[in-house]
Amino acid sequence: MVRATSSPVSNPPGPPEDGLDTPLDPAVERVRQRLKRLIIVSSATVLLGFAAVLFAVIYRIGPEGSKPGLAAGTVEMRIEQAIPAGGRVISSALDGPLLALTIDVSGATQIVVIDIASGAVVRRIELGAGS
Repeated sequence: MVRATSSPVSNPPGPPEDGLDTPLDPAVERVRQRLKRLIIVSSATVLLGFAAVLFAVIYRIGPEGSKPGLAAGTVEMRIEQAIPAGGRVISSALDGPLLALTIDVSGATQIVVIDIASGAVVRRIELGAGS
């Protein structure tokens, strides 16, 4: 059996009857303003971080104008006397217009640097065992 009480409800749930919100306590209002500023600052920081990462990715995959490269061409070039007789190429590396060949000649290791544009041997380096 349900019993009815005679005391009225002092604060019914929902908005106030007159349609106006009651003002917040000043301490609660200060906390609300701090939280609002914190959210704005953290959102701006996250957006700035995303922009920095996006810029870094675009910068990395973009055209590399600072490094000179080889021009595309169909001309074949033969470079004489770059590899001595009996020599075997171990590795090669290309840096702009320069080609570095690591060569094994009868157990001795040499590095030959060639300018591809002119076909000239720029430098020949002999690597020997330390004493």
